[in-house]
Amino acid sequence: MLFKDHLKVVTDAGAVLHLGWDYDAPYFLDPLNGIDVDLKTAQGVNQVGDTVEGQSVSGVSRTLDVVFWGAYALDNARDFSKKLPYFTKGTLYFGDHYFTRFVLQKTPYFSSYTPQPRCSLMLYSEKPFWYDLNAVSSVLGGYEKAFRFPVCYDSHIYGIKRDGTAAVLRNEGSLPVPFTATLRCDMPVTHPKVVDLQTGAFIGFGLTLQPDETLEIYRSTSDRLACTLTRAGVTENIFSKLDEDSTLTELQPGDNMLSMQAENGSGYLQASVSFYPMEAGILPEPL
Repeated sequence: MLFKDHLKVVTDAGAVLHLGWDYDAPYFLDPLNGIDVDLKTAQGVNQVGDTVEGQSVSGVSRTLDVVFWGAYALDNARDFSKKLPYFTKGTLYFGDHYFTRFVLQKTPYFSSYTPQPRCSLMLYSEKPFWYDLNAVSSVLGGYEKAFRFPVCYDSHIYGIKRDGTAAVLRNEGSLPVPFTATLRCDMPVTHPKVVDLQTGAFIGFGLTLQPDETLEIYRSTSDRLACTLTRAGVTENIFSKLDEDSTLTELQPGDNMLSMQAENGSGYLQASVSFYPMEAGILPEPL
C-alpha cells in the first residue's frame, strides 16, 4: 500500500468495507483522540473554588465523512450504504494497528449536487479507547515441549516444566486492560485462581478443575466479565462458581506479576493469559 490510512469496517453481520486513498475512498474520521473527562465536584460553605470528588469517562461519537472516487464510485457508494443499515454493530480497524467496537449512531447520509458521491455517518463507541491489534500473551505452568532424538524412554521426560509461581506481563499501554485467561490441568485441581502478587488481587473459582476441562475467563463483546467451562465440546456458564471476593479483572499499566495458585494441585495447573494494550487516543500517521 502507498498510504497508511487504511480504515476497515467489519460489521457483526459479516460485511467488510475498506476505506482510504488506496481504495478510492478517502475519508475523515474525528475524533481519534481527545476524550471528555466528566468531573464530579462539590463546594463547601464559604469555599473558594470546587473540590473534585470523582472522575469518569463515557462513550464517544465519531463522525466519518467519505468520498468515493474512480470508475466505480457510484456502485461502491451504493454498496457502502447497503451494508450499513440501522442497528448495525461492528469493529473499526484503523491503520492496521488499532481497533475499537462501534454501534452505528447515524446511517450514511449522501449529499446532493456533488461531483463525487459523498456521505457522512456517525459511529458510537461505548468505550472511548483504542485497542492495539498486537496481543501480549504468556503461559504460566505446564510443560514446554522438548522432545529430542535420541530419546531415553526410561526417563519419560519429554518437556521442561514452566514456572507457575510467577510470570510478568507488561502492559505497554496507558490504561488498565481486561484480559483473557485459559486454565487447564494435568491432574484434578481444587479452587484454581490467578493472583496478582503485587496487589494481592485474585480471580478464583469454587470448583475442582478436571484434566479434560478448560476454564476460560474473558470479556464478552458487551464488555461484561464472562466465565465458561468446556467439557467434551460442551461449554457452560460458570459465573455462579466465581469466588465472590475476586477483584482481578484488569491488568494495570506497567509490570503485572501473576501467579497460579490453588487449594490443592497448583503444580498441575497451566494458564494462558493474553490481553490487548489500550490507548486513550491515537495520532494519525503522515500519509
